[in-house]
Amino acid sequence: MGFDIDQILLLLATQLLALISPGPAIMAIMQQSFAHGRGVGLRFGLGLALAATLWAAFAFAGLSLVFAALPWLFTALKLLGAAYLIWMALQIWRGADRPVAAEGRKRLLGLPGGVLTNLANPKAALYFSAVFVTIFPDPLALSSQASILGLVLTLEVIVYTCFALIFTTQTAKALYLRAKSGIDRLCSAAIGALGLSLILNR
Repeated sequence: MGFDIDQILLLLATQLLALISPGPAIMAIMQQSFAHGRGVGLRFGLGLALAATLWAAFAFAGLSLVFAALPWLFTALKLLGAAYLIWMALQIWRGADRPVAAEGRKRLLGLPGGVLTNLANPKAALYFSAVFVTIFPDPLALSSQASILGLVLTLEVIVYTCFALIFTTQTAKALYLRAKSGIDRLCSAAIGALGLSLILNR
């Protein structure tokens, strides 16, 4: 079966609200853009978008049912994701007091970093499963699913591109240079908190 325009508008509105809500992904792209420039920020945003779309595809494929049948798999993925997020948070925290020019490349930047950051949270598959079941209660043809995934990817790329562009304006960069230590530690705390929540919330 297909879908109607009202369903698509509801999906896009729901996803847009989720994307612009402050959270670890926004904190991560903000820090990457501030510290490493527009190119890295844009590629990091593309990585975030690709990973989110992959989780959406997994939701269509019934990954939430696999998680329900194999809870140990969900737990294992959560722990792996938590380990990566906590490692990333520690790297940002340790570099908070170093000048931008002195920061090394110890952590993954750009596209790989964005992909891993969003793949680190398997709860995204459950989120997309809930959204899709609510908005599209009837079975969808593969062509319709592909169209929806294309829309999700497009929206994700647009939003994260806007964030990267905003965070690399001259005004934003000047603010970051004045308050680098505090901004980096704020981003580190938000990313680390998500990692810890994946461990603590069973």
